[in-house]
Amino acid sequence: MRDKQIWELTASDLHDVGVWCFPMDESVEDECTVRPCVEEVGLAMIVRAEFCDADGTRYLGYVHWSLVEHIGHRQPTLFLNDGTAVSFWGGIVKPSCDEASDEAKRISFPITFKSEPLLGLTPMVGVLEGMYYLDSNDQIFCLSIG
Repeated sequence: MRDKQIWELTASDLHDVGVWCFPMDESVEDECTVRPCVEEVGLAMIVRAEFCDADGTRYLGYVHWSLVEHIGHRQPTLFLNDGTAVSFWGGIVKPSCDEASDEAKRISFPITFKSEPLLGLTPMVGVLEGMYYLDSNDQIFCLSIG
């Protein structure tokens, strides 16, 4: 498996490799480059996770591994059946329901997630009530969907 930009990852990539790291050195194109990780190396990582919506629909996705229970640190992302990645953290960009696909609009909140205990990493669990972003006062805001 080769290096990829994080937005190029697919559900198939996560099935094949459960942990990807951000090398952050001269060997990579930029800070968005991820590489399959076969051992815990002390770098920023994303870890395969299972998501379950309020209707019981399960999705594969990932979270940024962090012991800090903060949506901006964990940045949960799931993959829809059509392969579209849905991130629940927008940073300073307020999410827009208008841009969401019909399949994304069918996700029922709340959504729970749990990362897999791969490479000895502590599993992370969480509950998502909507799409999160930072408002103009740098406060985390949740935009409820549906």
